[in-house]
Amino acid sequence: MNKQPLDNQDFELIEKALGAFTSELPKDWHGVSAGVRLKSGHIETGFVLECENPILGACAEQTVIGKVLEIIKQDPIELIVAVRERDETKYKVIPPCGRCREFITDYAPQADVIIFDKESDDIFKVSATTLLPFKYQAME
Repeated sequence: MNKQPLDNQDFELIEKALGAFTSELPKDWHGVSAGVRLKSGHIETGFVLECENPILGACAEQTVIGKVLEIIKQDPIELIVAVRERDETKYKVIPPCGRCREFITDYAPQADVIIFDKESDDIFKVSATTLLPFKYQAME
């Protein structure tokens, strides 16, 4: 896995994702936020959409990709990060779940993903495709 160091713009994306928690939210369920940076530098954030029936929820990565879906063909996603407000790690960065890894590689296979490794206390970015080496492909 090719680990790349973060630059100041990458840390800015983490801060924007964390800053989204100051927004007015209808419930206290929304403990995860995600941020994407597009090739143009535009940053967008989104929350996990939890509900009473947990199977109906959508992860924050899916929500934020949905927010930029209409423009990513012309302005592709360059970087994505998920943060958990209650996480006790230094940057509150969490890795995408398996479902989100599939989702990210469907809509932004060229993107990098910010990862925090609790064992090494290291933060870095990797290619989205390295997080899902044997991606599902529908049979035609």
